[in-house]
Amino acid sequence: MRLWVMAAVVAAAALGAVAGHVSALPPIYDKGFIRECVRTHNVYRRNVEPAASNMRYMTWDAALARTARAWANKCIFDHNAYLNMRYHCHPHFMSVGENLWIGSYHIFHAKYAIKAWHDEVRNYNYSLQTCSKVCSHYTQVVWDDSYKLGCAVAFCKEVGGIRNAANFVCNYAPRGNFQRRPYKEGAPCSECARRDFCDRKLCRNEERDKIVYYSRWNPPWEFRIVCDEACIAIIISRALLIFVGFLAIYLFRKHFTNMFMST
Repeated sequence: MRLWVMAAVVAAAALGAVAGHVSALPPIYDKGFIRECVRTHNVYRRNVEPAASNMRYMTWDAALARTARAWANKCIFDHNAYLNMRYHCHPHFMSVGENLWIGSYHIFHAKYAIKAWHDEVRNYNYSLQTCSKVCSHYTQVVWDDSYKLGCAVAFCKEVGGIRNAANFVCNYAPRGNFQRRPYKEGAPCSECARRDFCDRKLCRNEERDKIVYYSRWNPPWEFRIVCDEACIAIIISRALLIFVGFLAIYLFRKHFTNMFMST
């Protein structure tokens, strides 16, 4: 009897530990997570130095978020191998951009990860169009043409040499980082497209800013089943139900065996 109890406790603890790690990180449909990712990007985009004349406003994209989630779940600290394959990362954009961040899941916060990308601005010289170290994360964050964003974070037991890590991925469309400056210098909104309107230094367009959910689309290369909080809860519940069932059978048999022996 004690072995059954110990096994059940260990199993429940293990499942609970995994569930705890995952629940500590926001899913791609979490409104607060979405708002933070979009807001942080747009704050940096509207405050670039020198000022941008044609910087587009970013909005969330569910398909890009699913692509980010699918790649984050692979726990590989390297860029998505499908980024430049047509329609492999989005049903409408032929290719997308990407930024990666890893760190302890205990300290993860989307705005701080995005800040780490933006902080590469210290390595970038706009006037000379040169980069002293890494600055491609920064230039993608402030790339003028990119206006759709999708991010995801996954728990990884080990990735990039970090144990119990948060693997944070953001995808962008249209992609950036071509051989040019990330935006045009000038008075904010002075070079927005003809049907755009200016919103706090950023070019907006009602059609471009529409939120589309692409409910029937998932990355064609995503083979693993993604287990979110609800999925983990079901697994734990089923494991406990199985244990309770075995325990009931054990007690039932023991009870009736004792009754038979006593008669």
